[in-house]
Amino acid sequence: MSEPTIGVCTQCRRRVPAEHHIFNGQVWIRKFCSHCGTNQSLISSDATAWQAKRDLWEGVPRKAAACTLHCDRCRINHSPAMLFLDVTNHCNMDCPICGFSLRKMGFDFNPPLEYFEKIFSAVARMQPRPVVNLFGGEPTVRDDMLEIIAVGRRHGVETQVTTNGLRLADEAYCRKLCQANVGLRLSFDGRSRDIYERLRHNGRAYDLKMKALENLKKYSRRKHTLIVCAALGVNDRWLGDLFQFCAENRELISDVGIIPLYESWEPGVFHVTEHTTAEDVEKMVQAAVPGGDVDFVPAGMTHWLRVMRPFFHDRPASKFLFFAGVHPNCESITFLIPHGATFRGINHYLNRPLPQAAREFANLVRKIEPRLSRLDPGKFFPRWRGKLLCLVTLVPWLLRTIRLRSVFGNRPFFGMIRSVWRLWRRRRMKRLTGRPAPVTHLRVAVLPFEEQHSIDSERMQSCKVGMPYEDVETGRIEVIPHCLWFPYRDAILRKIAQKYGSVRSDREAVSSPPKKAA
Repeated sequence: MSEPTIGVCTQCRRRVPAEHHIFNGQVWIRKFCSHCGTNQSLISSDATAWQAKRDLWEGVPRKAAACTLHCDRCRINHSPAMLFLDVTNHCNMDCPICGFSLRKMGFDFNPPLEYFEKIFSAVARMQPRPVVNLFGGEPTVRDDMLEIIAVGRRHGVETQVTTNGLRLADEAYCRKLCQANVGLRLSFDGRSRDIYERLRHNGRAYDLKMKALENLKKYSRRKHTLIVCAALGVNDRWLGDLFQFCAENRELISDVGIIPLYESWEPGVFHVTEHTTAEDVEKMVQAAVPGGDVDFVPAGMTHWLRVMRPFFHDRPASKFLFFAGVHPNCESITFLIPHGATFRGINHYLNRPLPQAAREFANLVRKIEPRLSRLDPGKFFPRWRGKLLCLVTLVPWLLRTIRLRSVFGNRPFFGMIRSVWRLWRRRRMKRLTGRPAPVTHLRVAVLPFEEQHSIDSERMQSCKVGMPYEDVETGRIEVIPHCLWFPYRDAILRKIAQKYGSVRSDREAVSSPPKKAA
């Protein structure tokens, strides 16, 4: 049994007292609603793994919880590291598992550039300045998506695009998008047409996505992220093949984000026989990697990298730090290392399991944090003092932790020299050719996504991902945490659409076939 928290009633969506409890090795959140009675939702299929994350990462020390889950009026500043900006509710697919589309929402949301000017102007003033992902719907169905990207750049905001990839099957369009040098988060559930028939009711989408990836490999000058929706009994057995695909395209793919299938559909639209939780996805990854040398750690632990980063990098943003400081049961991460033509889990190259190594690292940085906080990384000598302190503290730990022979071969000293030479050569070739160098590791993250049924105030208080929007009544730009956007989304976007009107979307770009019955 955990400390009391606040949850969302499964039936009436009121914010109600809640608590976690463990039953038959699973974790449930029990919600006490005065109107609907007690109801509960599954949090995790593996209570031991769920609790281990809480034991490993206690989180950044905070004041008493102030989150009420009333995100439209509490105005807590989460200092988000990443924002997802809704640009349209038009889409060229009609996935039964998705609740965000023109047809399902009942109104047209396709605001003009004037709206995005206002959003990006406000985002540019945020400190630290977050990365903005264009979201939807499907952003690429807008004729003016490249202009929206240009608006973000004009305001100095790094902009990415979250896309299903179908429009990128058009080679000319893909070339234009690659020329904009924008990072993509591409939805890709695996290399099987059957996956898309079952999960999206659209087998043709698979062929278009594969063509899109071919075009990206031809024209892109940067690496991108694959976003995978994972469901037990649907694509779990295809995950190993997906990692093989990543190994074959190491110049193109640097990250894989895996989202457990969230059951947001209307009754009768879609059916699953098993619920998929974050811990289920972690087990899928372990089973998919040769040797199974895979452990996950809470992404929030990268908070300790944030402590050191200013002494080594001028830019505060990093995709490794988007979730720094979040709750232990939010995102979890692991790393796969190239091994011949495939990947091995990072544990294969460590003398101790990844969670133990991460705990040791956090304890070391915690000890030197007070000394680092007294140094100004913006000044030359303090910056170098900070670098030296970090190196003196961490290099001995690295030598104890890394299995040198696994990484550098039977002659580690010469292997290290050879590795440095290869790294220098890859970077030089990138400068000469403009082509990205192959990844030295593949970051795999398990991502929670709009989980109203299982959300709680304890987790939301440390959220680092938000949805920006204009409050049309005050004219101010506000941000709601991503996982609680759904209850507010339709009412907010409807008001924005009424204020600004809608521009024409592109003719749904690459359209999907008619939706089949579930």
